[in-house]
Amino acid sequence: MTLKRAYLLVVFISVSFSALCQQSAAYTHELVDFNRALELYNNEQYLAAQNLFDEVMDETDDEKIKGDAAYYIANAAVRMNQPGADRLMENFVTRYPTSTKTNSAYLDVADYYFQTGKYALSRRWYDRVDEKAMSKKDRERYYFNNGYAYFRANQFEEAQTYLNRVRDSKEYGSQAKYYLGYIAYEGDDYEEANEYFEEVKGNDRYSEDLSYFQADMNFKLGNFEKAIEQALEQLPKANRQEIPQLNKIIGESYFNLGKYEEAIPYLKGYTGLRGKWNNTDYYQLGYAYYKQGDYEAAINEFNKIVDGKNAIAQNAYYHLAQSYLESDQKQQALNAFKNASEMEFDAKIQEDALLNYAKLSYEIGNSYESPSQVLINYLNKYPNIEHKEAMESLLIDSFITSKNYEEAMRLLENNRNFSDKQAYQKVAYYYGLELFEEGDYEAAITNFNKALKEPRDQNITARATFWKAESEYSINRMEDAILGYR
Repeated sequence: MTLKRAYLLVVFISVSFSALCQQSAAYTHELVDFNRALELYNNEQYLAAQNLFDEVMDETDDEKIKGDAAYYIANAAVRMNQPGADRLMENFVTRYPTSTKTNSAYLDVADYYFQTGKYALSRRWYDRVDEKAMSKKDRERYYFNNGYAYFRANQFEEAQTYLNRVRDSKEYGSQAKYYLGYIAYEGDDYEEANEYFEEVKGNDRYSEDLSYFQADMNFKLGNFEKAIEQALEQLPKANRQEIPQLNKIIGESYFNLGKYEEAIPYLKGYTGLRGKWNNTDYYQLGYAYYKQGDYEAAINEFNKIVDGKNAIAQNAYYHLAQSYLESDQKQQALNAFKNASEMEFDAKIQEDALLNYAKLSYEIGNSYESPSQVLINYLNKYPNIEHKEAMESLLIDSFITSKNYEEAMRLLENNRNFSDKQAYQKVAYYYGLELFEEGDYEAAITNFNKALKEPRDQNITARATFWKAESEYSINRMEDAILGYR
């Protein structure tokens, strides 16, 4: 080999090795980012993981890494309830049909929806899973979850099909029999139901829950008296795990029967899911106190409701306001009525809350907006109410009380619904008088004329005539003024 050829060979090898090293470094960098994103995903930092997986997809040319990143991006979207999450998963499956994660994608999404209680959605994704491609453990979970999802949808025949496949399973057998027993009970097959329940009763896990389940079943069926009877019978011999649940069943059953005094001690005896009450729990106890006339206790419970943008919160705000009103705490009542009036879950509550908000605004004032505007909003929203005239009268009085005659006229003239022409005359007169005192005689005359066009109150008509003449005199319209003085 000549020296020249040897030199070229060395150069070629060096360049190739350098390129290979660069490719290897790039690939290693991509894997580092991918693993960082995966760690974020596993730590439930889904948005951060999603962003990093996006960067990995932009940087890599490796189809496997791209496919895996797309899978986790879609999965994170599902877990964050992002709009279009389903579409992202569909796109992943379409774009990477040979990915080893395709079946996992279907199963993961289905399992996630199942765990979050979205059973109809979970079934839709379970239907796409290839059960033959699953491990035995995954297949058993798939059978049970599918069965339970059908159970929750009251599709008991389909539920039985899946639950029967795991009734002998070591992991899911007891749960399957538990729900198969319920299905048998619903079908009035008490012999089969008792057979399943007896099998479950021998299991330590389910022997504790069985009496709760039977009482809870009657509660959910609306058999509140029966639920109370069964739960009270079990309560003295219940273990620590059963006692709070049985208290909840008894308390809510009494609550639904309107027996609020009896409900209170049992509602208080419920310790909450994982030791924490939700808004419904606070609302029910607060409402029970409210119905018993214990407004201080009701206020205490209603004020514990947080994140309120739902029907429960609207009800709570409304009854909180009523409790404040009964306790003569009008400013707090106004605030609570305001919150209830801004929610649209219960139209009747919204209307009554806005009515009370308007009345209190007139009575004690309002730091959020003028009482006049609150009353206007109410009348515009509910133009056909029975007490329309009374509310219009409050509105006009609020204008006059605040001496905001200009705003009063503007609102009155922009809202021709008002039937109280006497009120219009009164406001026009006072606004004219205000303008006269400011030296704006032309504008004053205009408003005095408006008052005179609605001669409903003789006293105001006479005064408007006089001050109109005074205004005309002030701008040297002597002939007009003389006519007015007559």
